[in-house]
Amino acid sequence: MSTANHQCAACGAESASIKRCVSCKSVWYCGRECQVSDWQSHKAKCKAIAADIAQADSHEIHKKEFDRIRTQYGLSTPENAEKIANMLAETGANEGVSAPKFAEMFGMSTTEAVVFLEWIKVGIKFKEETLDTAKAAGFGNK
Repeated sequence: MSTANHQCAACGAESASIKRCVSCKSVWYCGRECQVSDWQSHKAKCKAIAADIAQADSHEIHKKEFDRIRTQYGLSTPENAEKIANMLAETGANEGVSAPKFAEMFGMSTTEAVVFLEWIKVGIKFKEETLDTAKAAGFGNK
């Protein structure tokens, strides 16, 4: 348990017993009166931070499920990795891989296939955006 003092965002008082905003967890208040008085100035920042926290939590949950599926069905083996790469390469960019077909191929539920394939899309999008940014900045140019 931490004994650090925190400063109230509204009145500036310091205390070890001060309460943190439950939504964004980024500011501290002496009590309800200070929280209510600061709400108009804190509201927009609070909602943005809370949305970022929710997105990060969702991302973490999906990543854990992706890892579980990958491990449970042996999707990281060279043989299966090649099958997946070939499936992705054979489908058009707008078409995508069929979740039911993927599920059947690897003996998993369609829901698991959707989770796995959606995470793959996240990885591909990240790679494309990163490469485009790097190329625009002049990296990789000879």
